[in-house]
Amino acid sequence: MIKLAEVTLENEMDVVLSGQKFLKITELLHLNLSTRSTFASAVSEVVRVMTEHTDHGVLQLGIVEQDRRQKLICKICYPADEPPIDPDLFMYAKKLVPFFDTHKTAEKIIVEFSIGLPKSLNLNRLKIQQIAEALEQNGPVSPYEVLKISKNELTAKAELQEAELRASKVMNELKSEFISMASHELKTPITILKAYGQLALSPKVKTVEQAQSIVAKMNAQCVKLSTLALQLLDSAKIEIGQLEYKMTPVDFVSYLHQTIEDLRHLIPHHTLVVDCADTYTIRIDQLRMEQVLSNLLSNAGKYSESGTSIHLCTKNDYENKLLIFSIKDEGIGISPDGITKIFQKFHREPEVLSKHSGLGMGMYIAAKIVDAHGGDIWVESTTGEGSTFHISLPFA
Repeated sequence: MIKLAEVTLENEMDVVLSGQKFLKITELLHLNLSTRSTFASAVSEVVRVMTEHTDHGVLQLGIVEQDRRQKLICKICYPADEPPIDPDLFMYAKKLVPFFDTHKTAEKIIVEFSIGLPKSLNLNRLKIQQIAEALEQNGPVSPYEVLKISKNELTAKAELQEAELRASKVMNELKSEFISMASHELKTPITILKAYGQLALSPKVKTVEQAQSIVAKMNAQCVKLSTLALQLLDSAKIEIGQLEYKMTPVDFVSYLHQTIEDLRHLIPHHTLVVDCADTYTIRIDQLRMEQVLSNLLSNAGKYSESGTSIHLCTKNDYENKLLIFSIKDEGIGISPDGITKIFQKFHREPEVLSKHSGLGMGMYIAAKIVDAHGGDIWVESTTGEGSTFHISLPFA
């Protein structure tokens, strides 16, 4: 249907407005007086019934082509969750037009009726479009429509402002939660560093081995602080679109083996099983992709028992020209609700909050990096059985 006019049906004044809209259309179509009055009576009758039963109706007038013939059609719908209107109330309107139908979809109940247009009008898509443009240029057909348009604009602005206020409130709550969480996560390694620093300066440390052990522990906390700081910085860059990438073509399997060797220290208590398909060249930012791999591997180790295996494999989807690599663990898994939120900023599963530190930023950043490479990231998981993260990247 090519829509020519639309009216929201809220009260009895819209019966008049609908009639005025219809008459304006029939004038531009040059329909004869008999056709105008017949169809106008049907429109007015249906709209009258509709406004008596609901204030959520919407009327559309337009032209549709059926069986190689163009028809003037009126379609009126209202929400499906409202009580249906007794079909007998449309009996008079049914007698006026050759086609009248009422049907229901999941969201709305639709009443539509139509009448054939004379072939002598020689209508085509261009002419119909010109009629639609003429109706728009003519503007409101009555002072009531002017008020109605103003009211709808004010309502839309009010709803927009309300939505913005709700969004602002949510963002402020998230910011407060994030600041609290970030302060806690940063405070922990700083406190530990301070404690080890004081211990290193105390007389209790008498051997080189004791000093080296303390330095190693301090170094681990420094790495943690560095990771947290980088996540905060990357998140800020993502928000303003300034996370930079240096794309280069690489033999991915060779890159993967080299990167894994550099990242094995992240999972010292797990067995890493690697199964790679034939190599393929893709374009990536090697440092950013290492960041993704680092996050996935460290998470796999963090959320699975020592001694379990972590599987990394690649395969080539030649039909869609994609390289897919997956990292599978045998850990605690992710809840169905968590799967839908895992790539959202600040999200952390409730059951791990007290056991594992973190900002809930890693997977969010990883997803943004993969997206910037033109790829996709998704997860399959069963609670208590482990998770598998998949990443697809396009061939170069």
